[in-house]
Amino acid sequence: MLDAKIAFEWEMRLLAVDIGNTSTTLGLFDAEGRLTQRFDIPTRTLTHRALTRETLDAPLTGILAPETVAVASVVPWASDELIAVLQEMFPSANVLVVNSSNMPMRINYPNPEELGSDRLLSALAAWKLHGEPEHRPCIVIDLGTATTYDAITSDGTFLGGAIAPGLELGAEALANRAAQLPSIELSFPASIIGHTTIESMQSGILFGGLAQLEGFVQRLGNVAFPNKKPIVFATGGLARLIEGRTDIVTYFDPDLVLTGIRIAAELAPVTIAAEEALASVPSEEETALSH
Repeated sequence: MLDAKIAFEWEMRLLAVDIGNTSTTLGLFDAEGRLTQRFDIPTRTLTHRALTRETLDAPLTGILAPETVAVASVVPWASDELIAVLQEMFPSANVLVVNSSNMPMRINYPNPEELGSDRLLSALAAWKLHGEPEHRPCIVIDLGTATTYDAITSDGTFLGGAIAPGLELGAEALANRAAQLPSIELSFPASIIGHTTIESMQSGILFGGLAQLEGFVQRLGNVAFPNKKPIVFATGGLARLIEGRTDIVTYFDPDLVLTGIRIAAELAPVTIAAEEALASVPSEEETALSH
C-alpha cells in the first residue's frame, strides 16, 4: 500500500466513507493524514437505519470522534441512510458529500454527473500522490464489480476511460448462463492450460482478464499519452488477484479511493454542515414507508 500522507491545510480527524455496489469501506485518518483504521461492511446492510446502526456500532464504538465525515457513493439510497446514522453517532462532525460537482480536478467529460465518484477519487489520488510530483500522466485500473480504466494527464485533467465487466461478474455469468459450467473460486490455476473444467474457467477468466488489462493499458496509453510513459495504478477489491503477476502496474493500492476522499476533503472549498447535508435525508419512518 502507498504511503498516502499529504499534509492537511488544517488539522482534522477524518472519517472517509466509500460506498460501493458490493461493499462499503470506511477509513479513519488522523490529523496528519495517515490512515489508522480501515474496515469493510456489506452495502446491502445499509437498507434500513436500525440495521445500519447495528452494523456500524462495533467497529466505530470507542474511536476518537472525527471532526469531518466525507462520503462518496455510487449507491444513492445507501448514502442517505449512512449519513443519517453517522450524524447520530458523531453529532458535532461536519459532513462533506463528495461528487463530480465539488471534485477538485478538471474533468474532460461532457456530463460529469454520469461519472462514478470512485473513478474520480482514485484518479485524484493517483495524480496527487505521484502524477503531479513526477509531472507524468496516470492510468488507474479499478478491479471491482466492474473493471474500469481511467486516464489522467500530467496536469491533472481527467480524460475519461473505459468500463468492462469485472472478473467476478464474468465468472458468475458463465455459471449462470452455461448449464454445464459450475461456480468457481477466483484463483489462478497452476497453468494457463486448464486440465479440468474449473481450471479452464479459472484460466480464461484470470489469465484472460490479465491479458485484457495489459493490452488495454497499452492501447489506452498509446492513444491518450503518445510518447509518454504513464504511471499505472491498480486498486479495488480484486486488485490483489493480479499483484505480482504483471509488470505493467507501477503501484498497487487498495486504499486509493479512501485517499482520494481525504484529498478531496482537504481541498474542498466548502465543508457542508451536517445539519444541511441531512436536511434532505428522510426520517426513519419515511424510509420505512418507502421500502
